[in-house]
Amino acid sequence: MSRKTVSFRTLGCKQNQYDTDYLKETFRQRGFEVLDEGPADIVVINTCAVTSRSAAKCRQAIRAAARTGAKVIVTGCYSQVAKDEIAGIPGVIVVGGVRGRGELASLAEQALAEDRDRPIVAVLPHEQGEAFEETPVPSPSLTRAFMKIQEGCGDFCSYCIVPYARGPSRSRNVDAVLSEAKSLVEKGFKEIVLTGTHLGLYSETHNGKTVGLPEIIRMICDIKGLTRLRISSLEPHDVTPDLIHCLRFPQICHHLHLPLQSGSDGVLRRMGRRYTSEEFLHIVESVREVAPDVGISTDIIAGFPGETEKDFQATLDVARAAAFSRIHAFKFSARPGTRAAEFGEKVADKEKDARIDRLIELGRELSRDFHSKHIGRPVEILVEDDRAPDGSLTGVTRNYIRAYIEGSDNLRGTLLQATVVSLAPDGVLCKA
Repeated sequence: MSRKTVSFRTLGCKQNQYDTDYLKETFRQRGFEVLDEGPADIVVINTCAVTSRSAAKCRQAIRAAARTGAKVIVTGCYSQVAKDEIAGIPGVIVVGGVRGRGELASLAEQALAEDRDRPIVAVLPHEQGEAFEETPVPSPSLTRAFMKIQEGCGDFCSYCIVPYARGPSRSRNVDAVLSEAKSLVEKGFKEIVLTGTHLGLYSETHNGKTVGLPEIIRMICDIKGLTRLRISSLEPHDVTPDLIHCLRFPQICHHLHLPLQSGSDGVLRRMGRRYTSEEFLHIVESVREVAPDVGISTDIIAGFPGETEKDFQATLDVARAAAFSRIHAFKFSARPGTRAAEFGEKVADKEKDARIDRLIELGRELSRDFHSKHIGRPVEILVEDDRAPDGSLTGVTRNYIRAYIEGSDNLRGTLLQATVVSLAPDGVLCKA
C-alpha cells in the first residue's frame, strides 16, 4: 500500500511559515510523504486572519484544494476564530487551531480511516496561563534558521484579531531556547531569527531571576560561534534602553521592524496603541544613536475609522521623519469581534485605495534613499540558496537590504564581504 501524500499551503506571516515547517515534520514522522508540488491526497492549509482579505484568501485556498479532490486540513489563526464556518466547507476533514498542532497528523489518519460525514473539529480554546507549545523545526537549508521563543499577545489593539487567534502571551523555557540556539550554531547556521507574536513580551524565570527579551538576547549572543542574530518585529513600546543596548553586540543585525500604524495621535489612541508619534520618533532617534546604519521597517494602516486627510498627512510626515527603510501598507479591514469593527466614521474604499497608493510611493522613495546611502560602502551579505531570476546570487545585509552579486555556487550559505556599487529595483548591486 502506497504512502499517503500531503502538501502544504501557508498564508500570512513568517510565524505561520515556521509552524508549517513544524507540521511537515510531524506528518513525515507519521509516515506521510510530503510533496512540494503536484496533486496530493491531503492538503494542509495554514491560515491567516489578520484582515478580511486574508480570511477571503483562506476560504478560496480551501475550496481550490477541495476541487482537486484532495482531503483538506485547516489550521492556524483563521480556523481558530472561525472553526464553524470552515467546518461547513465541503472537502474539509479536520479543523485545527493554533494549539495542539502536533496532533494534526494523527487526526488526519483518524479522519481518513473513519470516512466521516463531518470534519473533526479540534480547535482548543485559549486559556490564561497556558504553556508555550514546543514546535522545533528542522530547516531545509543552512543559511537562516527561525527560532520561535514567544507566542500570543495581550495588547488587544482595537483593530486586531491576533490576540483572539493566538491567545495570551506565553514564553519558551530559557534552557530550551539556549539548547536549540546552540544546536543551530553547531549545525552551521549563519543567522538565527528570533520570532514571536509579540516578541517584546518574552519573560521567563530562570535560576530564580526574570529573563526578559534583552536578557535572552545576551545569553544567546554568548554562544560560541554565533555569527548573526536577527530580531523580528517589535512593538515600539518594547524598545527599552536595555534592548537598544543589545544593538551594540557584534552578532546583532542592525534591522528592526517597528509598526507605526499611524502618525496621528488621535488615530493611535483609537487604535489602542501605547505611544504617541513623538514617542515613536524618539525611539527611532535613540536606536540610531547606537546603530546609525540601522534599517527600520514598519507597518502602516490606511483608512482607519475617523482618519481624516490631516491625520493621514501626519502619518506621511512621521514616516518621512523616521526615514523608514521599508513600508508595509495595509488598508483598514474591520475584523468581527474587535472594537474597531463597531466604530463609525468609515473611510470610503476609494479614499483608502488612494491613501495606500500614496503610502506605497512614499515607501519606494524612502527605500531608495536608504539604499542610496550605502553606495560605495562595505556590506556583509548572507548569500542565500536560490539565485535571482537574472542568475546572480542574492542575499541580505545585516540591516536587511536585498543584495545581488555575481559569484559561483560555492558562495551559497556563506557570509560574503562586498561593496555596494549601485541600486537595484528592490535593493542594491554589489561587488566582492
